[in-house]
Amino acid sequence: MSVLASFAAYLVAHFAAYVLVVRRLDTFRTERGIFFYHIVSAISACLVAAIAAYIDLEGFGLEEFVIIFSVHGIYSLSFLEVWSLSQGGYSLSILAEVERANSAGTDPDFSTLVNIGHSKQVDRISGLDKLSLVNVSDSRLNLTPRGVLPAKLLYKLRRWVDPLHR
Repeated sequence: MSVLASFAAYLVAHFAAYVLVVRRLDTFRTERGIFFYHIVSAISACLVAAIAAYIDLEGFGLEEFVIIFSVHGIYSLSFLEVWSLSQGGYSLSILAEVERANSAGTDPDFSTLVNIGHSKQVDRISGLDKLSLVNVSDSRLNLTPRGVLPAKLLYKLRRWVDPLHR
């Protein structure tokens, strides 16, 4: 079996493992757990692909490595997005409110969604605080020394991909 066919089988097994077993475990019912489930998988797959490319296994080279890296990235991002949407998050609440208003012939009332947005913001900031990337003092959000590098990298990435921010 070729390396690419093995990788395709691995992705199917990774997804099946989630559907059949992993999703029932408390650790993987959180965004952090799902993220780590995918990041460990991505690192492992790319490490194996890099080794296969290095030793030129079955003519496996840089192009195939890039395919594996890219396909795993697309798979993981798609999975994480669908998982997030299935959790009944903010976006689904907005859509439900728009649908409710359309059915009733009224304008959407987004005031009920303020609490959801605030809760999500608090959760995100709490997560960044737990990672020691930010701290909150006097109602201000401040980068910690540990948070400066990721912030700079994200800023550079944004400038690179978004021509309006160059």
